[in-house]
Amino acid sequence: MAWLGLLLGFGALSGLSLEVGRFERQAAAEVASKLQGDQKRVSIRAELGLPPFEIHRASITASDFTTPGLPLFTEPQRSRRGKIHTLDLKLQNFELRGLKVESLEATIPHCRFDWDLAVQKRQFRLSQSGVGTGRVRIREADLAAWILRKFHEVKTVSVKVMQDIVWVEGSGEFLIAKTNFAVIAKLEAEDGVRIRLTQAKIYLDWQRADALTAQVLLDALNPVVDLRADLGLYDAVSIEGFRLRDGVLEAWGKTKIPDLPAPSSGSAPPFRSTPPGRG
Repeated sequence: MAWLGLLLGFGALSGLSLEVGRFERQAAAEVASKLQGDQKRVSIRAELGLPPFEIHRASITASDFTTPGLPLFTEPQRSRRGKIHTLDLKLQNFELRGLKVESLEATIPHCRFDWDLAVQKRQFRLSQSGVGTGRVRIREADLAAWILRKFHEVKTVSVKVMQDIVWVEGSGEFLIAKTNFAVIAKLEAEDGVRIRLTQAKIYLDWQRADALTAQVLLDALNPVVDLRADLGLYDAVSIEGFRLRDGVLEAWGKTKIPDLPAPSSGSAPPFRSTPPGRG
């Protein structure tokens, strides 16, 4: 740390730029080590600010990877000496616990990190996260694949996303009976974390289902996605709205980097390798 402090103090810009570049590469390699996929790509860019120990803007960009859980947590017990005014996350074409995601972008302010650890060992550890905003996009075909994988009752399924509705059509076994079904519904985010079908019109073998049967089917499919239980996102995302158009489900809301869960004796790790249901 002493040598980097001297570089900062005396403004040796070329040397500082070299060290920053080295840190960016090593931090990117560390993040990449937590991701899977032969084609994965990860990069980190940091814009230093003044005074020392401050980063004006840091960007983490990754694509073409799979992961069984969040690769980034905060560790509140660590030093908060380092400051990141704005942290940008840009993730594309990745799979989280079996759910394929086209893109996820977030901008998170007021983050802190362990500066000494970063300088001495070139390891990047966040110690605090602010609350920012984020947006995620999921293609209809990938949502269909998720439904088929998660719900045992569903045997075949297709999904159409259009004009602020989802049209889910397929075949399944409900009430101990095989049937073709169609669900035309809007989406809502219960407590910001459970994506549910709502205001649904339900058809069985193209006959409008009675209220009791419709409720049984709806209960079987809801929630379609639980950000905590299914995806292991803890309190990283709180959905505030949806846009359903042109074959893409787009959701937005508040985002943050969650605290690293405390380990407990005999407990499962913070994430599972497959979603509940099939796998």
